[in-house]
Amino acid sequence: MALAATIMACLVALEHFFILWLEMFNADSEMAASAFGVSRELLKKPEVQTLFKNQGLYNGFLAVGILFSLFVVPAAASMGVTLFFLACVMVAAAYGSVTASKSIIVVQGLPALIAFVLIYLA
Repeated sequence: MALAATIMACLVALEHFFILWLEMFNADSEMAASAFGVSRELLKKPEVQTLFKNQGLYNGFLAVGILFSLFVVPAAASMGVTLFFLACVMVAAAYGSVTASKSIIVVQGLPALIAFVLIYLA
């Protein structure tokens, strides 16, 4: 069970590194336009680029936090710190689902919830 929990949490971190890459380095691509449901013209605006880069950075912090909690934080505190970062992902997914796109709750929130439950039960 512990291995499955760690793998799932790592997958959540990997997903957020992908989001970092998409938002910070590929935000004006067709893939980003499709993922975010907006036109490429909008994504090319400097103001929008700045906002996406900022969002991407925060997603990177979530990913690093999850990995840090799993592999650097001492074992006695690892579970609590991992649960904290996964909860942050779930809150962000819930907020994004209400304000941006309903699919965020499934794409980002569900994997985080699964990892959260697995970590909690491990």
